[in-house]
Amino acid sequence: MNIKKLKTNKGSSILEALIAIAILTLGISAASMLAFSNQTLKLDSETESEALYKAKTILESARAESRDAIDFADLQSDPIPIIDGIYSKQLIVDPFEATECSKQIEAKVTYAPEIARPQVINLISRVVNTEEAFAMGGDCSPLPPTDPTLTKGTKGVNLGGDKTNGLDVFNRIAYITLEKKPGLVFVDGTDFNNPFQIMNGYDADSEVNDVDVARDTDTGKVYAYAVRETDTDQLQIIEVTNPNSPVFIRNMNLPEVEGSSEPEGYRVYYYNNRLYVTTKETAGPELHIFNATDPTIVLPKLGTAELNRTVNDFIVIDQNVGGTVYTLAYMVADSNLKEIAVLNVTNPGIVSEISTFNLLGGDDGYSINFSQASKLLYIGRQENGSEELYAFDASDPFTGLVEKAKNEVGINPLSIRVSGKYLYMMSDGSNKDFQIFDANPATDLSLIWKSNNSNKGAGLDYENNYIYTLFNQGSITLQIFYAP
Repeated sequence: MNIKKLKTNKGSSILEALIAIAILTLGISAASMLAFSNQTLKLDSETESEALYKAKTILESARAESRDAIDFADLQSDPIPIIDGIYSKQLIVDPFEATECSKQIEAKVTYAPEIARPQVINLISRVVNTEEAFAMGGDCSPLPPTDPTLTKGTKGVNLGGDKTNGLDVFNRIAYITLEKKPGLVFVDGTDFNNPFQIMNGYDADSEVNDVDVARDTDTGKVYAYAVRETDTDQLQIIEVTNPNSPVFIRNMNLPEVEGSSEPEGYRVYYYNNRLYVTTKETAGPELHIFNATDPTIVLPKLGTAELNRTVNDFIVIDQNVGGTVYTLAYMVADSNLKEIAVLNVTNPGIVSEISTFNLLGGDDGYSINFSQASKLLYIGRQENGSEELYAFDASDPFTGLVEKAKNEVGINPLSIRVSGKYLYMMSDGSNKDFQIFDANPATDLSLIWKSNNSNKGAGLDYENNYIYTLFNQGSITLQIFYAP
């Protein structure tokens, strides 16, 4: 019995030893796995921190570049990702998330700490170029709309039947030009649900064809530059820092066209301390350029140019072309052969026409807008049974404009504005006076939305997520929409 017990105890001891070894092995394995897992987590954390640092560096570099107006205009996406060890880095600048003076920038860093687990860091920010905003006289919106869905203001403004020519919006005040005296009306749109007319209008002593409002960067005062339907004193300057108490500064004559046919002031544009004024087609020069550094004095004349056509709309920008910065004026006119023209006005004393484009059909160009981010030029032309809305690549206007998209809208696009993804258009079609299109040429400028106000449009403007739509006349002359 004792011997059997000894054998039994020996077998049990061996079994217990094997079990103990197995448990110890499992414990060591678990400890090793835990240690390896902790090491992996540590490496992942360090890698992620480094990726985050690289993404932040990309954004900071883009912010620094955006402080200069020209570098800001040329701030674009990296064409392909940049390989940096295990990291793939890329700056993404979406031209359809931009405004005239702001861009959305995105830093994307991809890395793969383990083959089966790729990771991505995305940082998004927005940069605003104050230099460009100042050049535009403060007439710039830092944020684009993010949704085509609009909220219509509860009330519109009725101007009592006065026919309108156009408008410019500055700091939520709409400056509206009229076909007869008083010539100008100011509307406070601070509350888009309840806009109201300020005073009974401003007496410009004539019909006013166009107005551009800008802030003087030296004094902070705001001035309205109005061009009038008069043979002399075509330009009128008004201080509107307090729109409730406007101050007449002076009238200015365009002597080069005095006594000729149709010398009336027609269009005006402020850019970078210069004022650009056009007349209707006349015997003398149609383009007049002034130094507007000090709006309180008689503006010194910098130059003129004979265009031999009536310019219906135009814009002026500083554009980097091939490493050289030029001041360019993009224009649309009533010419059968030069509906679109680009002028080099860098030296106002020597204005040169560098590029023209003939739209088939010989119909007039009506409206224009330019995107610095995408270098796309948007054109609205007279209804002709074919396409009336165009987008052109204007990245190198010296070699010509390249058509990228067009759309038959079946109406006259009297005014267009582009902000972010959307192109807003006002027309004289009473059943589709206000419309929204996709600004990306890849969509062929497809229609997104239209409204029917049973009235003919006269103009529109966009400012800080609000769209101001102007009608020629009717029970509602000005209607404001909120664009989120």
